[in-house]
Amino acid sequence: KVRCETEARIAALEQLRHEDRLKTVGRLASGIAHELGTPLNVISGYAGMIAGGNLPAEETVESAVTIKAESERIATIVRQLLDFARRRPSQKVAVDLQQVIRQTLDLMAPLAQKQKVRLIQIDGPAVARADAEQIKQVLLNLITNAVQAMPGGGDVEVATGPAPGHPPAGHSDPDGRYVCVSVRDQGEGITPENLSRIFEPFFTTKGPGKGTGLGLSVAEGIVREHGGWIAVESTRGKGSCFRVCLPKEREPCRDES
Repeated sequence: KVRCETEARIAALEQLRHEDRLKTVGRLASGIAHELGTPLNVISGYAGMIAGGNLPAEETVESAVTIKAESERIATIVRQLLDFARRRPSQKVAVDLQQVIRQTLDLMAPLAQKQKVRLIQIDGPAVARADAEQIKQVLLNLITNAVQAMPGGGDVEVATGPAPGHPPAGHSDPDGRYVCVSVRDQGEGITPENLSRIFEPFFTTKGPGKGTGLGLSVAEGIVREHGGWIAVESTRGKGSCFRVCLPKEREPCRDES
């Protein structure tokens, strides 16, 4: 009975996370549709010139090369979105968090531009043992919230570094083997009374139709399952900073024989 209940709970969590991914895809769709419009216009224009039959051979080749490049650009955008939306089992391996951040910011760029928000990545070496797609889901939730917190535009900084301070209870690695991804915005901030509730399922301060209240709850569950935690700092009127702390990838033991 206990085993059946555990399996049912795991299945429910996976379903919840998958639904959250699909909702995120929906939020990104309008921005990505706009992003696809530019290369499609380029392709249409150059194809029209080739079809006209009046281009010299050299310009025809150049036009075909441009069409190929823009087609590959579209294929990359669509593939990234489909890879994120696809449901698959968890795979925790050594992950370059800088690469995950770059991929996440690429997906978020159209939505951020629409909101007049600049996304800034601050490079730093960071390798964690994690499931890359699940961590991307966490970062997409956090960055989306950061963008929505700045209706007048601003900067969102995403950086990596060592986990600050001491781990909370249950994360007592004596060597402090954790790495942190921080998402910092210049938004409205979170009130102290709401700060203590932001990870509760279905809790949201957004208006009707703008949020389900599940994004942060799902993100916190994913990070906890990875053996990490999310820390939050916020000041009203000055913005918020979410830090996702994950176990570092352990270096293999050296053979000193």
